[in-house]
Amino acid sequence: MLRPYLFLLLVFFATMRPSESVADGHPLFESNDKLELVLNVPMRTLMRRAKKKPVLDGQLQYLDSDGNVVTIDLTITSRGKSRLELCTFPPLSITLGEEQTASTLFTGQRKLKIVTHCLEGLKYRRYYYQEYGIYRAYNLLTDHSFRVRMLEITFRDSEQRSRDKIVSAFFIESDREVAERLNMTSIETKSIRPTQFNIAETNKYEVFQYMIGNTDWAILKGPGTENCCHNGKVIGPAGDDENWVVLPYDFDQSGIINTDYALPSTAFGIRNVRQRLYRGRCRHNEQLAETFALVNEKRSEIEAALTPQELSKRAKKRALKYLNGFFDNINDPKKLQEEILDKCRGA
Repeated sequence: MLRPYLFLLLVFFATMRPSESVADGHPLFESNDKLELVLNVPMRTLMRRAKKKPVLDGQLQYLDSDGNVVTIDLTITSRGKSRLELCTFPPLSITLGEEQTASTLFTGQRKLKIVTHCLEGLKYRRYYYQEYGIYRAYNLLTDHSFRVRMLEITFRDSEQRSRDKIVSAFFIESDREVAERLNMTSIETKSIRPTQFNIAETNKYEVFQYMIGNTDWAILKGPGTENCCHNGKVIGPAGDDENWVVLPYDFDQSGIINTDYALPSTAFGIRNVRQRLYRGRCRHNEQLAETFALVNEKRSEIEAALTPQELSKRAKKRALKYLNGFFDNINDPKKLQEEILDKCRGA
């Protein structure tokens, strides 16, 4: 049951939001409005056993546009690697009861990743809002990207062993859904040949990672024995072994955020994550002019996405200064040659 005060609060927010239609089959990511949820889960057990990734039963509740409480059964687990070790409130994943999602805001959804604030404090809330902004910025450049949905979640301990906890979070669209809306398919592969990439989309990927100062990715193979790719999911046309696209995710190591736990790989020879390194492939250089034209055209929207209103003035100023360095590099012929063309891989 929703507590009376919370139910009234959710009704207020529901009436303030535009009605969200479920007619399109996948309505969850069609709106950018913050969504308020209650997750009834064994919270204390989940947090204490997070590193073992337990799978626990629970329920999701929200108010629809008519003010009705919608309840959906789910399982919840912790996920991640480095953040799972670091965070007191780790990233999470929920799997929804498929039959119960029909004709709801979660129609078409099965498994959803949840990104949270990791640790307490203003600094970690900034990290969270900036990572959300990175996803939104990449959406501006291509539909071949993960959409996100801002959340305010009340975690309620179904075992009644801890108090309610209200946290900001966001959902990440699944690669299955991205592939479906683009008439493509998800691909499981150990590695990718350079000739298999969609050049235009891959160059956007490479330039964007350079823009945000992120080197924590790989698009040719996965780490160790894992499937490709490191911090990326592969999609492509059904039955075609070319024009594959890697969808990037997990941006907490990027220079624009500059988390206090971010460290560059020793293989790249850079001092810290704020130091940009272009890791694009030289075979994609013919696409650079078109990609640069796109990011210049979208510059004001990109800046707005990467400086969300929740950031302090100081944090916004620092982010904009970092972005200015990127735009200086791509628009100054000398810097372009030194910082990008001379650094591309496969020369």
